[in-house]
Amino acid sequence: MHPSELLQHYGYYAVLVAGLFEGETILMLGAYAVHQGYLSMLPLIACGAAAAFVTDQFNFHLARRKGAELLANRPKLAAHIERVTGFVKKHPIATIFGMRFAWGFRIVLPATLGMGGMSAGLYAVLDAVAAIVWATVVTLFGVELSAMVHSVFGRLRPYEHQLILGAILIALVVALLRQWRVRR
Repeated sequence: MHPSELLQHYGYYAVLVAGLFEGETILMLGAYAVHQGYLSMLPLIACGAAAAFVTDQFNFHLARRKGAELLANRPKLAAHIERVTGFVKKHPIATIFGMRFAWGFRIVLPATLGMGGMSAGLYAVLDAVAAIVWATVVTLFGVELSAMVHSVFGRLRPYEHQLILGAILIALVVALLRQWRVRR
């Protein structure tokens, strides 16, 4: 089976599963597949949003049930949660909508909300809306970025051999400089 056929048949499943672990990167790759015509935008957004929602719900409910126990064994996580607790308590709805865009806080913020007083039902509804907004923004950005990169590289095609040679030379020089520094 050709890779493009694999992508068309299993691309959405890949976005759904891989999106549980790394959202933006997978959605950006999916957006490139949309730009190339292998995937469609709405199902891609739905899969990305579903993966984000499931991950957020897992972190929220895990912290709600086992938060104190987890924090007792993880002082770094406890320090992160301590740092954001004040903001989360003052702005819980803004936290839900902003947490998908806050790299480095995607576990901490849902966990803080889970250990706080927010009801699970309200969190689920707001998180579903926030996940759809996030997936839409990232996918649209990815499609636009793909188009821009595609147009730039399309104009550079006559020079691709020189660019590849230049990149190899730069990589070789950087590697040699690193070796030289290590030996000094």
